[in-house]
Amino acid sequence: MNTMKLLTTSNPKIQKGTKRGWFTTIQHFAPSKLSGVNVCPDATPECIRFCLNKAGRGGIFKSGEKTNIIQEARKARTRMFNNDFQNYKPQLLKEITAHVKRATKLGLKPCVRLNGTSDLSWEDGFAPLFWRFEDVQFYDYTKSFDRMMRFLKGWWPTKNYHLTFSRSELNDDECNKVLDAGGSVAVVFDDVPATFRGRAVYPGDDDDLRFLDPKGAWIGLKAKGKLARQESSFKVKL
Repeated sequence: MNTMKLLTTSNPKIQKGTKRGWFTTIQHFAPSKLSGVNVCPDATPECIRFCLNKAGRGGIFKSGEKTNIIQEARKARTRMFNNDFQNYKPQLLKEITAHVKRATKLGLKPCVRLNGTSDLSWEDGFAPLFWRFEDVQFYDYTKSFDRMMRFLKGWWPTKNYHLTFSRSELNDDECNKVLDAGGSVAVVFDDVPATFRGRAVYPGDDDDLRFLDPKGAWIGLKAKGKLARQESSFKVKL
């Protein structure tokens, strides 16, 4: 019997959403190709270099070791999704159902982020998941311009899955197109400004509830971890 947990509520940032009445659970896969399966098809070199996969407890290793229980769990979870979907699917449904019940008990609204450290197109082939939980707000970030534009044009099969576009060192032109189309774009700064390139910057570190953000705005995130200490075109230095 599978005992692996797919979802977690222990992420510090998503916990901040309870102050606004939302209770989030998040799924962390092993990003990029770390599991042998590429779950971040639009990842750029700097995105991979500074991935938050090893932030917090995920980056704490015993002396002489290059992995830990958290990293191995993320790899196993990714392989289960890719190689054993017949068991992965009922487990995911079970955990979302439990999350909804827990949120209701706490007097909070449930939301789910499936791509905690991945960038998979859940709207393609998984629409029944969103229909089944039509009262749950799903949301993710993406670096896929095609996905983002389909979302903004209303071409998705579901209404309860929100996307925020993520800026990288290679997609500034695409960011402008997303903003012009009314989408929001998350961007990492050394120091988050009030405005950037003539548009307002909305603070994105207060919580992770991106579906509540204003349309057509930058979502400012402060550089953290090694990205804060090193130079990179992935972040904006004003």
